[in-house]
Amino acid sequence: MKEQSPVRRATRQPTGALTVLAESKEPAIRTEALHFTSTEPMEFWDVTDLTREVVGRSGVRHGQVTVYSPHTTTTVVVNESETGFLNDFRRLMGNLVPEDAYYEHDDHSVRTENLQEDEFINGHAHCRQMMVGQPSVTVPVVDGEVLLGQWQRILFGELDQARDRRVFFHAQGI
Repeated sequence: MKEQSPVRRATRQPTGALTVLAESKEPAIRTEALHFTSTEPMEFWDVTDLTREVVGRSGVRHGQVTVYSPHTTTTVVVNESETGFLNDFRRLMGNLVPEDAYYEHDDHSVRTENLQEDEFINGHAHCRQMMVGQPSVTVPVVDGEVLLGQWQRILFGELDQARDRRVFFHAQGI
């Protein structure tokens, strides 16, 4: 019998206020930031609706929207928000890049760069990000609509551990 994953929601909806960082009317540009706290490793946050809201407030009719994460152990992707797929992805990452393997990044007896006092042990999360993701996605906006396929969603992925995170939404166009 195949091992089955526990039932869980495919994604979470982030909560928190969006903060306007910049805006202009001509050309239409709006940048907003969302601050939130992730709750566990390998979770996905569906930011599609927030992206659409930012585009609506921006006044962009024709252009693009970029969703960007300034963190090296997260990713922003366009994919399906379906529980089975995301559980498969979690298992795949656990097999390909296990948390308990040796990562030189975590070996402070040899690492000398970019160290900080409260350094996380997260070499696995950095490797996972390099394999699967990018820090941002850009999606066309036509007639004020974010052009996504029927099942496509914009997902923010936490590849590390629970902590404070930010994601930026930048809509621009005419």
